[in-house]
Amino acid sequence: VSLPVCKNDGLPWIAPGRGLNTGWPAGLASPSYSAGPSNENSNSSWAEMETNIIGHFDIYPLTLQTKQVFILRLLTPLAEYQDFVPVANESQILSVVKKYLNVKDTRDARLGFEACRLLGSLFCHKKYTLEWVYTGGLELLMEMPRPSLAATGSALCIYYLACDNDTMEKICGLPTPTLERLVKYCLWLLECSHMTGRQYAIMFFGLAVPYHAILQIFDRKDGLRRLYNSISTLQMFGSDLDIESDDDDDYIQRQMVKSALTTLKAYAEAHLSIRKETEVAALYERDGRSPEPGQPAWVPYKPDQSQVTEQIDLLMKVMNYRSRWPPIDEFIKLGGVHLLLKVIAKATEWNLIHEDTVKCALDVLAVCCILPRVQLTLCENMDPPDEKNTGMDIILACSEGEFLTDPNVQKAALLVLCHILCAPVIRPGNFKEKSNGNGGGSSSRRKSSEEVINTVWECFRSNNGIMAMLQLIQTKFPLSDADRIRALACQSLVGLARSTTATQIMSKLPIFNNGVLNMLVREPVLQDNIAEHQKFQKYAQELLAKVSSGQGSEKNYDNTDITLDNLHRAAVVANTKIRFNNKQLYQLIHEHLLLSGLKKTADTLRKEIDFVPLLADSVQPIYDTIVSSTTPLPARRLQTSPPPKPNVTTPRQLQATPLSSRMSIQSRVQAQNNSGTTIQQTPVIAQRNLSDSLSANRLSSNTSQPIRLVRNNYRNSTTSSTSSFTSNNRVTPKPELALASRFGANNSNIDPGLGPEQEQRRVTLSTLVCDYLSNKHANCKNPMTTCPEFDLFLPHKCPDKRSRREAPLNIYARSSRRRLMPPFGGPGGGNLDRKLIYSRFKAVKSFRPTGDDRDNIVFTCCAFSGDGNFLMAGTSIGDMKMYNVSSGDETTYQLHESSVTNIQPSRDNKLVLTSSSWRQPYSKLWSVGEFLDEKCSFAEDEYVEFSKLVQDKLIGTRTEGVATVYDMHTGKLVRTLRPRYYNDYHFNRACFDPTDELILCDGVLWDYRMQKEIHKFDKLNQNLSGVFHPSGLEIISNTEVWDIRTFHLQRTVPQLDQCRIVFNTAGNIIFGLQLEQEYDDEPKFETSFRTFDCSDYSSIATIEVKKSVIGLCPQWDDMSIGVVEQGSNDAIESVVRLYDVGRSRDTEEDQEDGGEEEEEEGDDDGFTDDDDDDDDDDMQDDDGNDSLFGSNSDSNDNWGFDGSGDEDEEEYNMEDDDFDAGEEEQDNDETADDQDNVEH
Repeated sequence: VSLPVCKNDGLPWIAPGRGLNTGWPAGLASPSYSAGPSNENSNSSWAEMETNIIGHFDIYPLTLQTKQVFILRLLTPLAEYQDFVPVANESQILSVVKKYLNVKDTRDARLGFEACRLLGSLFCHKKYTLEWVYTGGLELLMEMPRPSLAATGSALCIYYLACDNDTMEKICGLPTPTLERLVKYCLWLLECSHMTGRQYAIMFFGLAVPYHAILQIFDRKDGLRRLYNSISTLQMFGSDLDIESDDDDDYIQRQMVKSALTTLKAYAEAHLSIRKETEVAALYERDGRSPEPGQPAWVPYKPDQSQVTEQIDLLMKVMNYRSRWPPIDEFIKLGGVHLLLKVIAKATEWNLIHEDTVKCALDVLAVCCILPRVQLTLCENMDPPDEKNTGMDIILACSEGEFLTDPNVQKAALLVLCHILCAPVIRPGNFKEKSNGNGGGSSSRRKSSEEVINTVWECFRSNNGIMAMLQLIQTKFPLSDADRIRALACQSLVGLARSTTATQIMSKLPIFNNGVLNMLVREPVLQDNIAEHQKFQKYAQELLAKVSSGQGSEKNYDNTDITLDNLHRAAVVANTKIRFNNKQLYQLIHEHLLLSGLKKTADTLRKEIDFVPLLADSVQPIYDTIVSSTTPLPARRLQTSPPPKPNVTTPRQLQATPLSSRMSIQSRVQAQNNSGTTIQQTPVIAQRNLSDSLSANRLSSNTSQPIRLVRNNYRNSTTSSTSSFTSNNRVTPKPELALASRFGANNSNIDPGLGPEQEQRRVTLSTLVCDYLSNKHANCKNPMTTCPEFDLFLPHKCPDKRSRREAPLNIYARSSRRRLMPPFGGPGGGNLDRKLIYSRFKAVKSFRPTGDDRDNIVFTCCAFSGDGNFLMAGTSIGDMKMYNVSSGDETTYQLHESSVTNIQPSRDNKLVLTSSSWRQPYSKLWSVGEFLDEKCSFAEDEYVEFSKLVQDKLIGTRTEGVATVYDMHTGKLVRTLRPRYYNDYHFNRACFDPTDELILCDGVLWDYRMQKEIHKFDKLNQNLSGVFHPSGLEIISNTEVWDIRTFHLQRTVPQLDQCRIVFNTAGNIIFGLQLEQEYDDEPKFETSFRTFDCSDYSSIATIEVKKSVIGLCPQWDDMSIGVVEQGSNDAIESVVRLYDVGRSRDTEEDQEDGGEEEEEEGDDDGFTDDDDDDDDDDMQDDDGNDSLFGSNSDSNDNWGFDGSGDEDEEEYNMEDDDFDAGEEEQDNDETADDQDNVEH
């Protein structure tokens, strides 16, 4: 057998007999080439090489060599035990093993291999490892024949030597030539030995490269390239995928990938520690300080995870942006970043050892991300393209648990995201090159650090990173790592929040506005992880600060937010007369006395004043544990601030004291009695939430108002405690009080008209209550000067500002003013009429399937024909039922072989588009005549619809976010829009905008005219891709409303969560249908649909139909709607019900609904007229019960709305004269605007 030519350190393999390698038997040389090659005798005869490469022994008859092999195999497992050590010492086993390892003398590789196995077992004891190094046994291991079975055994022994730190310390202390021979020999094992020998060589380097002495030799010998080749040359990463491999080969290759990545991680972290020491030393030298001494060569660089994170963050800040890092640069040049991403993508398909492999790859990426080149590489598309296009997409998938559900992998991926998202915007050595005016050179110029971080932020958003991090912030599993995952996800968003675009989007999300994040930071998921939860609290606070400062909300004022409008509102609050009920205050005092244990005092108060107590007398006191301060009043006053000098005005700043240090009423009274003098109080007004003292059963409203401590200076205040309680309890605060309460206590710039004379005011219970109510009043969006009596138990809110010319909220008053202010009784009257009309729906007709199989037919969708005379309903078996709306006649057409998901007729009633769920062709175009004729089919388009403005085009939706546009007349494909990144929404439907110039598909906005991708909107939900608003200026995607002009997130509408949107024909009303939800592994639909106003997205009504709502379609004249309803699983009944818009449903109909349904089931014709008034179905007189606006006698129908909970639906009963005097000037200024609204 002729062996292939092998290379050893660049030198060709020398045949036996011509200068043999060390350890090769000289007497077994092949004959020389005297007269040319011989056919009988090969130049490298296997008979000559077998003994020295793999060895040979006969089992029968037993030879001395065979006996020795069996003896060594017996001793190998015994040598691992401690009891074997004394026997081994007595027999001097190491000297015996050395004789076997000298293959040069024994000429038997098999004996050498078995001796190496025994030696590996002996190396389980530190005594033998140290003795082996001291006695020069390491050189003996490096003299094994190459290649041979004994060389594989030597790799095993070298790996076991590296497992002991003390032994490695001694090895690092050997002479440099010996270390070079060791590294050189192991690199040969890494490339040319058996697969097992390669594995042990890789594992040896994983333990040895942290030592600086070996690391330097490893780099000089080109060890990184050889380590890279050990992964890239494997069969699983080859281009030839047709080669079959068994499970054993796959397992060995996966194990080698895991070992190589573990070594690569140790290599990268060792260089990270060395580079950190170098940068810190250079920093000390620049500052004139002496650098710290370096780490000795025999001490390994083995930082833990927290140290690695700190070192990466430090190098991000101090490392020069343009500096080179040779080991990482070489790794990038070899293609290591792309190889790591391939390993991560492939490792998800493995059944074993995939978690550790992916984690090691992510840890190496984290170190490499220090260089800007790697950050840009993660944002580029992979070659060849995979299911995950970019490295950022792969890392996000790992962080979400999409690839692996292992928490360690998630944390490693989140750390990579934190490093690249939280990197400094301006790094040391950053540069900005000026443009040379040549367009060709701009693409090749080097990017600055600002451009790199902006590219990373944009790529993160393009791959839906915001949605992924928000989901991880709210995770609760696994319990042991949930707090750490939350902290890392929040930290990544803090880094992203430096982007103005991302901040604007996050400021509109519900999690930052509805208190969800505040609820998450209260308690950890696991109490043992309190340290991680504190980190989460820290990052959450930073995130809220960045988001709130970026949104410019009126609820968070800064010194720069002071405007004329704010000053005007503050003046209105200052001139407001505060009035409250004395009995409510006595009730609170009585409750406080009871909870403080002063029952006799409470009884005395009850006898003197007649009021209803809030608590029973038997309640147990609880305030003794809350109020723990017993410091007398004079001493406490000295602790907070010294008393001012008499007749001297000195500015004071507010000092907020915690609740535990606030003085109770008893301590104040006791201190005043002990002092015997009247203590001058500092002019500090402490606002306390009085509702905190109420019991839990009375907290029926929102009590989450924040407690504020504000500073106020009063002029010429002579209020005393004796005159605190007057007949109407009026206190008029100055304008500066309201302004300070509005903007905070530390706004020193707010000083409207304050004079130099400032006097003190005694703090009494009356002033505290009035200041508390005044601060509540200052929080109103539109405060009023004239307010009714304040309620101490209920939250205060002034009504929204309305002009006198606006239409009244009351329908009767609005109708009366129509003659004076046509056509709707004033500005805003049309919106109020629409809200009233679309809050009432009355079922008038029902359409059910007929025939023998009607029990198996389920309606899936519906649509009205172009003329409105027919109602088309798709079924689950691929049919379309066409009903005559007037007569109820039914016609059936076979359209598809699967369930019909969409039906859309054209406006001229000549064409119909249909789509199905599965089995090609998915969609078809039909011509309407006496029969339905198929005009065109679209095999790959899962959904099609007409263009909006002119119905001359069709737009189809395919997988992977691809949109197609067809010419309706010819049926030819005219556009194929394929995005660079797609969002993969579950219910993606491509659509035109109202002008047919823009296309939205899978969250990507396209220009149809230029066939150009304009913008990709951030994915914040999994299901709905979005639709255009009828105005053409906004896109509604689930709860998010995007502005097309600025691509900003304009607002969020939580009521539209997971709702499929249907607009009415006029485009001013939104119908919201809940998507199919999974409950207990069973799909279910909501039994109601909702209506919204398109102008402000306010909720109008929620209409309960008592059956699952599958689909909805409005009629072309918006007088009726068709609703596809389906019964429960026990009694499946599918029906398309016709509702009249604006007609209220009588109470008698609700009560008799069950009986009517039973009667309807008995009808054989499938058509039921649900309207009892056959003569007058449309509208009756104002005195009748069936008017356009409903019945006045209906107990459920007020003059307002249905009470669905929206602010615009609340009932207000105000006269025109009830508007506050402080807004009269604004009303005069708005007269012109109101007149324009009326004309419009």
